[in-house]
Amino acid sequence: MSSFDQGLAGMVSLQAINEWIGVINSNLGGSNRTAYKKTTVSFGGGVAQIYRDPIAKANGVQVPDSTLKVSHTSIDFSQGTIIHDGVLTHLAISGDAFFYVWDDRTLTPHFTRDGDFFWVPDDPNAPTQFELHNQEGLVVIDSGINRITRLATTKAEDVVLTTGLNTVSGLPPAMIRFPNNQGLKFSKFGSTIFDAAPGTFTLANFISDVEIVSQALESSNAALNDTLPELSLAQKLFSAVSKIINVHNSNLDTVVNLIR
Repeated sequence: MSSFDQGLAGMVSLQAINEWIGVINSNLGGSNRTAYKKTTVSFGGGVAQIYRDPIAKANGVQVPDSTLKVSHTSIDFSQGTIIHDGVLTHLAISGDAFFYVWDDRTLTPHFTRDGDFFWVPDDPNAPTQFELHNQEGLVVIDSGINRITRLATTKAEDVVLTTGLNTVSGLPPAMIRFPNNQGLKFSKFGSTIFDAAPGTFTLANFISDVEIVSQALESSNAALNDTLPELSLAQKLFSAVSKIINVHNSNLDTVVNLIR
């Protein structure tokens, strides 16, 4: 990209910075969401220009890439703080794993660390059993790959979900681990529920070496004291690139007027 393309280079860079600001805004909103994981942006550039190759006895003329592009994003899956709240159906995972939740509408598995669950009756008027769901209506699956349920005759306070006591299957929630969490992608249910890449979810993903904490939820790992300075930096960079574009446009106007 030559020096006469700085206006276009600036527009490309502005788009990348705007995408960065969008990610930061998501992290700001997610700082108060259960088990939300912070997303980070990595930048790359465009094409560098070499006008004269460097040699042993003389420096060359090389212009670094003048555009800023989003190279990739990554999700920080580090553990959030576990907060006890006393709600019987709330669960948190201490360790590297996900809950296994099932979508009855599309017959597809999904994975989440958000343990904000609740009991749903099979019949609101005369229930015979209750089924454990998450807030999006997905069914929580146990380690035997069955739905987690309790009989209507069983009191909710008598059910210990971490061990499966008094549930029909008698097993705790399934814990799923992936070799590479970065291979997970956001699902249609949002950024706290994930889909696995094809072929990466098998029986080998089921594990039992993590602790399920009852009556607790995992907080977000997106901290305001990190996100707000990042937003300020992004806004300053956006303003600086905008000024470069203005200077470029002003120079073009001057050249056009000279030609006239």
